[in-house]
Amino acid sequence: MPLPLTREQVGKASTWLLLNFGPEIRKAVEGKPYDVAIACAIACKETGPMWVSRIDKHKPAEILALQVGDASGDFPNTSRKAFPRNTAAFRSRYGDEFTEMLIGEANKARTVRGFSPAKWVYKGYGLFQYDLQNVEKDEEFFRKKLWYNMDSCLERFTLILDSKFKAAGNDEREGVRRYNGAGASAEEYADHVMTFVGWCRGTM
Repeated sequence: MPLPLTREQVGKASTWLLLNFGPEIRKAVEGKPYDVAIACAIACKETGPMWVSRIDKHKPAEILALQVGDASGDFPNTSRKAFPRNTAAFRSRYGDEFTEMLIGEANKARTVRGFSPAKWVYKGYGLFQYDLQNVEKDEEFFRKKLWYNMDSCLERFTLILDSKFKAAGNDEREGVRRYNGAGASAEEYADHVMTFVGWCRGTM
């Protein structure tokens, strides 16, 4: 699969991230086995295609609010193993009010991207795509829409990446790969992110 962003787009995205959220990102990675470039590169890979073309049209806070993605389990011909496997599974456990709120957030993002409304609960939230499976232990993040807040996104992102890097013996590529999972798609994910890391470091 080709890279989802060009070198020029990654440079533009990382510059925007540091201009608007540089202090927060630097504080979040301080003392970690990974750096600002890795954080920016993962944001580019996870959600960059959804926002890099919009940073001249929307305020930073608006960009954060619209980072709702991943309709797996509901989008035709897709499946998902983690809870919730689909919108029906989420609704069954958490009820209509919570479900409809998340559908509404997904549709705000869909509208900006030029898509018509759907009745799907999306599974990824925030610049780093904090997965909805975490609702079972971190319900507050989703109920209170904390992906609107960069510090809240970074707190969850670094907590997960810390564990992945620890398991990887602080190897950069392996830590990045584990952030995405296992298998061929995770290997490709790591290849893309590490390419972006090199480009990001070239602009910092």
